[in-house]
Amino acid sequence: MKKTSLLKKWKQLNGSHNTKWSTIILFLLSSSFALTDWMFGIFTFTEYILLIIGVCLFISGNYQIKAKQLKWFLLIIGIILVNIFVNDLNNGQFVLKVGLAGLIKVSFYLMVNVGLYNYVMNYGLEEKLLKTINIVAVIVGIIGIYITIALYSDGLLPYEFFWTYTRTDVLSYSFNAIENLVRTRSVFSEPSYLGYYLTIIIGMNLFNKRQIVIPIWMTLFLTLIVILTFSYSSIAVLVLIYLIHFISLDKIKEFKWVKTYWLYIGTFVAVLFVSKDIIYQTVIKRTIDIINGKDFSALFRIVKSWDYVNKDHLFMGNGIGHTPSIWNIYAYILSDLGLIAFILVCLFSLYLVLINYKMGILFIVLNFQKGGYLSSAFWIYLLLLLIYVKATKKTRVNFK
Repeated sequence: MKKTSLLKKWKQLNGSHNTKWSTIILFLLSSSFALTDWMFGIFTFTEYILLIIGVCLFISGNYQIKAKQLKWFLLIIGIILVNIFVNDLNNGQFVLKVGLAGLIKVSFYLMVNVGLYNYVMNYGLEEKLLKTINIVAVIVGIIGIYITIALYSDGLLPYEFFWTYTRTDVLSYSFNAIENLVRTRSVFSEPSYLGYYLTIIIGMNLFNKRQIVIPIWMTLFLTLIVILTFSYSSIAVLVLIYLIHFISLDKIKEFKWVKTYWLYIGTFVAVLFVSKDIIYQTVIKRTIDIINGKDFSALFRIVKSWDYVNKDHLFMGNGIGHTPSIWNIYAYILSDLGLIAFILVCLFSLYLVLINYKMGILFIVLNFQKGGYLSSAFWIYLLLLLIYVKATKKTRVNFK
């Protein structure tokens, strides 16, 4: 009885400080999303932060996993365990240590994601989370602009400390066709990875079904940073996002002109004018090269990624973690985990399209932009997707 009483007192104490806990946890989550490319030892900063978040959820009495979620958890883990067992018996190229490492990673991400999802949903923290993510993204964008200016200043401004735990080589921010062009990458290891991160957030801002309104200047600022990455894939996804957003007649009818839009349009046009030669080389010329068959990057993303699928192990795959780095997540899963996992992911993609076609289309497209279903960035994206893809129906706990 005494232990139960102490447990209740501990829960009551944490309950009275739940607003503080939520601020800490959501800030940590938002920061972890921005630090997916920072490495310390064999783990990313994101993985360390997610571990801290999991501990915070437990000690504050806010970790929860529901019976239905536990069934999905066990199904996913079961598929991976069977995959490891069968490959260990029948696949001479399979490395057991690599398979077990993949299993541990997926289990860890699932445990943290389930806890965070329930925490956000139970306390109605969707708006607070999305705003926190945007604030951190704006800071990341400002850092990106500063680093870009610092690189152009030829050493007058310090910037190296931002890249202590990631790449520092010239190839990580230069563009081959244009001499002395600096592509904005901020705290990420590549401009395209920064673009991936920002397009996810822009998609959440515009396509969420929670009726959460993020200030337009934030979304437009993040849009500008995506353009400054000069990443072809990121800009292409960005254009798709805005096409999907404005393509419906309802959006056109609801649109109301505000005077501040002149400022946004003026800034955008000025950036386009100043960068017209760069945009021609990085976007227009590259599009022409892709159409003419001179640029093979799109071919590798969409078609060549499937070359790693082993026909001899099509049903069970090569084993989790056994495919080299490729851009296409669907090909990644078919190659690693086989036909059953591939079908489940395809059905999940279809489910997303049916309940929120805008987010569903974006999810499918982004799965061709950046591969790595075992990466922390993918799992945080998955968490945000599940939180914002549908409208709220449940009554939440009010801890205020």
